[in-house]
Amino acid sequence: MGFDYNTQRNKLIFQEYGRHVQKMVEYLMTIEDREKRNKLAQVVINVMGNINPQLRDTSEFKHKLWDHLFVISNFQL
Repeated sequence: MGFDYNTQRNKLIFQEYGRHVQKMVEYLMTIEDREKRNKLAQVVINVMGNINPQLRDTSEFKHKLWDHLFVISNFQL
């Protein structure tokens, strides 16, 4: 039985979204079906918007969330 320490995990790209969003993005990168991946990416964007509602006050907040999603995925999506 091993322990899962934060020091052994992947570095968080955006701490404000947390490890769960990062894991969702990592899962998105494994999906080969483009349509399914895009639908799930929309869900992740909605989750990111709910986690950071203060971004809604900025102009083009959806664009900013998509930019964050691309950065988290290391521009692989």
